[in-house]
Amino acid sequence: MTVSPSTTMPTKRVSIILPVYNGAGYLRQAIDSCLTQTYQNLELIVVDDGSQDNSVEIVKTYTDSRLTLIQHDRNKKLPAALNTGFSHSIGSYLTWTSHDNYYVPTAIAELVQFLEDSRGVDFVYSDEYIIDERDGSVQLDRTGPVERLVEQSCLGGCFLYTRAVYEQLGPYDERLFLAEDYDYWLRALSSFKLAHLDRALYYYRLHPRSLTVLYTADGVELALRIRRRHLTHHPVRYRRPLSRAHASASRLLLDAHRRRAATRAALWSVLFDPTIVGRHDFKILLAELGLGARGMQLLRHFKKLVGGRPSPSAPPPLP
Repeated sequence: MTVSPSTTMPTKRVSIILPVYNGAGYLRQAIDSCLTQTYQNLELIVVDDGSQDNSVEIVKTYTDSRLTLIQHDRNKKLPAALNTGFSHSIGSYLTWTSHDNYYVPTAIAELVQFLEDSRGVDFVYSDEYIIDERDGSVQLDRTGPVERLVEQSCLGGCFLYTRAVYEQLGPYDERLFLAEDYDYWLRALSSFKLAHLDRALYYYRLHPRSLTVLYTADGVELALRIRRRHLTHHPVRYRRPLSRAHASASRLLLDAHRRRAATRAALWSVLFDPTIVGRHDFKILLAELGLGARGMQLLRHFKKLVGGRPSPSAPPPLP
């Protein structure tokens, strides 16, 4: 579905929360992308989470009355910063963005219009562009579908939800740094209708200091615990997706040299769906977990050596 902002846009307030921690390098671009939205009825709440760089000084250069700065006296981590921001928000629609990402100019207008036009939908998410630290290497990321959410956090960084979602779900879980958003989306999934807007409205940056890059393996383990918390109450409905999710996580953890965590994930995968042991890729995973990388290397070398030799029980070749 493609949405074009109408000439009679609704005027409900949108609250954008922007947490920042030592993000001076990209912060101005992120702020500008919020304040220059074609949808003007918004508030931008920047929550500085104890930055040690000049992030606060950058925020203070703005005179736009729609921008509010809140400062933590120490670093409390992302979910706490989000909760601080949302507790001060007054908008009918809510979202948050990161200090190293930014919106296309019509993003908020299109997201608002979608929610206004879609009866029963309380949460909308859109596609996004993946960029590098220099705004290069643009790649389209098609987010969703929402059915995949039980297996992975697939909604991306561009979303908008109604205040009813916030009032029912409450704050982000401050114990779940790195996966606070995934936990929130799964909680929303159980009570609200989520929908996809087929438009790329956001630039999501991957760079060496981004949380996505720094804490990949930690986030994978945390996401597994979140899935088990929310989805094991419906074992019949979600057992196969949970099994696949744990198998995929096991591979990622093994590649990150976290063998014990990978083994636990593989065991959970079998527990949810024992038939997964019949899959070829899962057999290879189990072999690597049992033999290790060096053992698998020796096994492949051995198979290569004996691969061309006839079996002892095979008949001799014809002359």
